Amino acid sequence: MSLNGIASAALSTLQTNSSALRVVGDNVANLNTQGYARRIVNLEAQSAGGTLTGVDIASVQRVVDQFLSGETLSASAGASRYDTQNSIYSQLSGILGKPGDSTSLTSQLTSVSTALGQAALAPTASTSQQGVLNAFQNLAATISNLSSQISGLRTQVDQQVTSSISEINSLIKQIYDLNAQAKTAQINGDTASAVLDQRDVALQNLSQLIGIRTVQQPDGRFSVMTEDGINLVGDTYAQLAYSPGATNGTYGPVTSQDINPQSGQPIGPPQSIQSHLASGKLKGLIDMRDGTLADLGEELGNLAQTTALAYNAQHNANAAFPPPPSLIGRNTGLLAGDALNFTGKTTIAVADASGNLVSRIDVDFGAGTLSVDGGAATAFANTVGGLTSALNTALGANGTASFVDGVLTIAANGGNGIVTQDDASTPADRGGSGFSQFFGLNDLFRSAVPSIESTGLSAGDSGGFAGGTISLSLTGPDGQIARTASVSISAGMTIGNVITALNTALGGTATFTLNSDGSISETQPTSLANYKLNVTADTTQRGTTGMSFTQLFSIGANQTALKAAGFSVNPQIAAAPQRLAFAQPQITPASVAGDAIVTHGDNTGVLALQNVGSAQQSFAAAGGISAEAATLSDYGGAFYQDVATRGTAAHANQTAQDDRLTEAQTRQASTSGVNLDEELSKMMTYQQSYSAGARMLSVVKQLFDTLLQI
Repeated sequence: MSLNGIASAALSTLQTNSSALRVVGDNVANLNTQGYARRIVNLEAQSAGGTLTGVDIASVQRVVDQFLSGETLSASAGASRYDTQNSIYSQLSGILGKPGDSTSLTSQLTSVSTALGQAALAPTASTSQQGVLNAFQNLAATISNLSSQISGLRTQVDQQVTSSISEINSLIKQIYDLNAQAKTAQINGDTASAVLDQRDVALQNLSQLIGIRTVQQPDGRFSVMTEDGINLVGDTYAQLAYSPGATNGTYGPVTSQDINPQSGQPIGPPQSIQSHLASGKLKGLIDMRDGTLADLGEELGNLAQTTALAYNAQHNANAAFPPPPSLIGRNTGLLAGDALNFTGKTTIAVADASGNLVSRIDVDFGAGTLSVDGGAATAFANTVGGLTSALNTALGANGTASFVDGVLTIAANGGNGIVTQDDASTPADRGGSGFSQFFGLNDLFRSAVPSIESTGLSAGDSGGFAGGTISLSLTGPDGQIARTASVSISAGMTIGNVITALNTALGGTATFTLNSDGSISETQPTSLANYKLNVTADTTQRGTTGMSFTQLFSIGANQTALKAAGFSVNPQIAAAPQRLAFAQPQITPASVAGDAIVTHGDNTGVLALQNVGSAQQSFAAAGGISAEAATLSDYGGAFYQDVATRGTAAHANQTAQDDRLTEAQTRQASTSGVNLDEELSKMMTYQQSYSAGARMLSVVKQLFDTLLQI
């Protein structure tokens, strides 16, 4: 080899090892850089005409295992889903407290029974009445506050859904742009471009928000899609859209829309993407918002409804001493022209402050008559307004009766009070409720929506709606919509007409049936058993009651949860504890003016209220709890157990997915990560080779100098 050849080989050694040292330097500098994949230098011999002329870098290779990268993305999405859920469960646990805490639901129910037991010893003592009122108010406040906090947590989670979608859209666009740069780099032969690291970081961040899988294309780009194949990044890119906030407790769908990158215009129609989410933060948030938190709201509403029904039924059967001057009912949603649809008998009595009978009105709903103080029976119109008018006349100078905006009010005059009592052998009944209970005349608890779903209305009864629109949506567990329906309600439609119109619009995906007690049952085909019917809008209003059709009949998944909203003690009782009905009326067909019908010291009513706490109640299926017969406390315990079970499952899944992610990251780091010892070893090798090349140049120089001196 000539001296020029030796010099050329030495120069290639300097240049090649200098470049290799730069690669080592980049590796060492990025030892702790997220997403950085180490580079290795592949050397090749230089040759010309079959003669070796030195050394060159064949390529700088970025070390990545696509299988491990895919596994890391998948594990990251799974871990993020359950990390998100576990974080929300932690907040939920803080809201609910533990079952044994003094402020828990179960403790408040126990406190009610304890207070009632103490009041039985002195039922007319103000301290007893105040103690029981405090216990009832604490229970009501606990239920109402939990309802508000669960609803608030759903709103908070929904806000996170909105922000997550914004992040997803930003990352999708970033990956699309990086794909273009990666393609350019590959065309230019740059297989170790920093763009590839940036894209990996973006993919990792995206996988934490939404489960993805990737496919590497021959031109250096990555196709990105959901785990079941919905396009996110390809020749086009997708953008997710969502309108935040709930309508009647129902949240809208998250949709995906492909975008033309050249024009920025949408391509084709948007599609719901929620059913295509399998992991990631967004999946965890939606599962908690529409699943767990919605279920817990329903369970709490179920407890509130059953609590109200049980205590209200007994409190309406009791009487206070002294009798209250008026009984103001709840908004029943009924109109004065509605048929009474009552059977049996009831008595409305006026009593003095000592509990002695002043006058009584006996109502026989079967016969459609009433009599005053055992006198001749007088017929009345078989409507709510007809009965009210007849009662008002029968009360005469002793009191008044009125029915306004769905509320029945009966009041006594002259310092007297009102007492009601259903007949012992043939009690008054409308839809399974007694006279006083149906109208809520002596209710203990009130809520934002009626606790009584058995309206007593029949198919032929007038709807009472001037007009309006009812919009419904049947939504699956993953947000998929099986059917939407919008029905226009016109004046003159009967209750049966409205139900028929709704069934027609739903096309068999859900069917409403009016039961004999005036409640409405909803059934769905087996294939849609896990779907929920949501009321997205209802502008109907029954007369002047302000109550819509779906509120009246408790239609829609959110109606049960609303029964816990605003749950409170009847304002009349809260303002006057002496109105607590701790006695029981003693009216017989032989009772005459002056007879004691409510007595001082009677504790039979308070004992009956105490027994409500230990009695088996019928609970409908709600949330994650099946229909069952249980005490109120037992159901409260089941509510906490459901939360605990769900939280435990989420924590177990979190642990498993975090372990999977750690393992995937460890394996990926062992392949793509920078090993400092290995890099230092390479640095020494390249340094020695560089020194040898420099030494060769020095020798060549000496040889040239010798030749020049000859």
